[in-house]
Amino acid sequence: DQGDARQSLYSRADIQMLARQHRRPRARADVAQAAIRWGDPVLITSISEVRDGMLWLRGQSVDHCADWMSLEQVAALLCDTQAITCAAPAPQIMGRSVFSRAMRVLASETETARPMQGRSAKDILEEAGPLISRLADVCLGQVATGAIHTRFGTVWGLDTIGEDAVRRALVLLSDHELNPSTFAVRVCASTGASLPAALLAGMSTLSGPRHGGVANLAGAALKAALEGQIPAFLRSQPKTSPYAYGFGHPLYPQGDPRAKHILHRLPEQAPSRCAAERLATRLKRPANIDAALAALALHYACPSEAATTIFAVGRVTGWVAHAIEQVQSDGLIRPRARYQAKPS
Repeated sequence: DQGDARQSLYSRADIQMLARQHRRPRARADVAQAAIRWGDPVLITSISEVRDGMLWLRGQSVDHCADWMSLEQVAALLCDTQAITCAAPAPQIMGRSVFSRAMRVLASETETARPMQGRSAKDILEEAGPLISRLADVCLGQVATGAIHTRFGTVWGLDTIGEDAVRRALVLLSDHELNPSTFAVRVCASTGASLPAALLAGMSTLSGPRHGGVANLAGAALKAALEGQIPAFLRSQPKTSPYAYGFGHPLYPQGDPRAKHILHRLPEQAPSRCAAERLATRLKRPANIDAALAALALHYACPSEAATTIFAVGRVTGWVAHAIEQVQSDGLIRPRARYQAKPS
């Protein structure tokens, strides 16, 4: 301590890590089992990491990326290439929900797609741009042209400020190390499957209410706060963790930096921002990216599936990068199981 040579100061994060390591089971199987659930990383990646309360994309803070990058530019960064052109012939749009439309188009793409095994990253990347473009259109439910964030602005009727808010959100959602959908993509890619097949694995996983669907419940929580019905909402979710509707995050004890980036750029007195802040105070947990997405969608009067649409389109770019990295590693992801008889 520069102010007192008799005492020393330590990083809270280092102390918490040391405590976890001290409590960690020593048996290899126990260590592996603990790692699968919010534990130590189970795969090595150079794409992204959560460190010091910040998300880093190839060594650049996600805040910095969101300040000046488009989704196409962050896709190139994540895939470690010069540029990715997200343009493709207009897709056929079928399905009532964002996820059903996205999964339909990916399933149709697998019919003619080549396996990734044995192919170069450059070769696989030639498929990536058109796939991202098609998915953006089908998730929006309407074909548009131009940069992806401008397509959102066109389809949703956003002004320049709203369109830029969506651009930032897309970048913020582009990757988040080994989340469930990204892990699913890597498992599929590790078998050498095609790129659309790997993306389909990710999209199917993202569609779950505990992953991409969290923003839907976060929207309901914010609407309850706007109507002065927070107690009634909480009573309706007696066994639901606040994390399931957008508050708190195990990787960000001091608050999700992606949520801060979005919320702090809404007007200070914006009703949806104030609603998120009231809920955070009541729950004693800061808003995470899902609640922030819901607040953004409410503020700009976006369609009901806006938050999940932004999440799905943004995250595809990270999936592409992880699929390619996994294929290039030439490793098959195959955990072991520990058998346990069901109690009689």
